[in-house]
Amino acid sequence: MKKIVLAFVVSLLIHILLFLNYSFEESAKEETKKDNEKSEVKFVKLVQEKVLQEQTAKSVEPKIDEPKIVEQKQQNIKTPKIVEANNSKKQLDIKEAKKVQKEILKESSNLQDNTLEKFLSQKTPINQEVLNELQKLYGKEYDNFTNVQKAYLEKNLNNFQVITQKVLNRMGYPKLAAKLGIGGINTIEFMFHPNGDISGLKIIGSSGYTILDDYSLELIQIAYKEYPKPTEPTKLRFKVFYRNY
Repeated sequence: MKKIVLAFVVSLLIHILLFLNYSFEESAKEETKKDNEKSEVKFVKLVQEKVLQEQTAKSVEPKIDEPKIVEQKQQNIKTPKIVEANNSKKQLDIKEAKKVQKEILKESSNLQDNTLEKFLSQKTPINQEVLNELQKLYGKEYDNFTNVQKAYLEKNLNNFQVITQKVLNRMGYPKLAAKLGIGGINTIEFMFHPNGDISGLKIIGSSGYTILDDYSLELIQIAYKEYPKPTEPTKLRFKVFYRNY
């Protein structure tokens, strides 16, 4: 009887161990299967995220407009050519203006010379008395004057004397000379320049009275500003009259 009980117990223990071993194996298989499923899901998610990141990077990536840069470079190259062309045109305009100005001045000079030549080519002077007076004042020196100087003197000798007498009337007769009843004529000389200046003013023919001679020098220094200006330096000689009435 003991042997039967012992055999039954041993058999029961063996079955229990077999059952426990089977249950452990099934449990291990299920856990392995779950781990594999989790790994696959995680791998799929990682792959999807990587693909999305690459697509996003491609969509954000900026585009470069290369043709516009080329156009700007071409414009920058053309600008100096336009400036150079404008400068060249201005220089040509200036040259043409100078050329025209020279031609005008030349024509004006020729016209003046022709007019003067016509004046000088006259067989009889404008006033024979004026010519005689000039020859008395200058003597042989008058023959050495240029045609322009001669024409200027012949035309203006009377003007010098008339203007001088008018200024003398404005200034008044020298008081001491008037008190003493002195009168007379003196001859003055000076160089008259185109800019209106005078030089070398002096008395070359005295009136015989210092009062009148000194007054004439003072008088000319005022009156010459109203004289017609010459086109070239000219020596002027003329008389100043003092008449005490």
